[in-house]
Amino acid sequence: MKPRTPTGRPHRVAELLRERLALILLNKCADPRLKEITLTEVEMSPDLKQARVFYVSRENAPQDQMQIALDKALGFIKTEVARENLFRLMPAIIFLPHPGLDRAAKLEKLFKEAGVATNSIKRDDS
Repeated sequence: MKPRTPTGRPHRVAELLRERLALILLNKCADPRLKEITLTEVEMSPDLKQARVFYVSRENAPQDQMQIALDKALGFIKTEVARENLFRLMPAIIFLPHPGLDRAAKLEKLFKEAGVATNSIKRDDS
């Protein structure tokens, strides 16, 4: 049995869906909060029935407000994706904040509070 590679069909479909969703959020959604979102990754289930869409928002935008705006616009977003005939059956789309970038921001904040400069590391050449 051949192992699955990350370049298989779910991966290709996920990248196509990420591009289409980004265009829909940027050009077709009326809510201005949705234009401040960057889609970082889409994970498709192997049967293409579920899509987990990870996003980040600008620093000054409250995370809970972004999630509310995405949940409110989900019906419109699914309708626009369905118009493009990408899928035979529409996958369930779940928007989730990207956990990795949030952790990086928290670490950066902790380093600043501790007084450590992250971009200037001193080296001892003696």
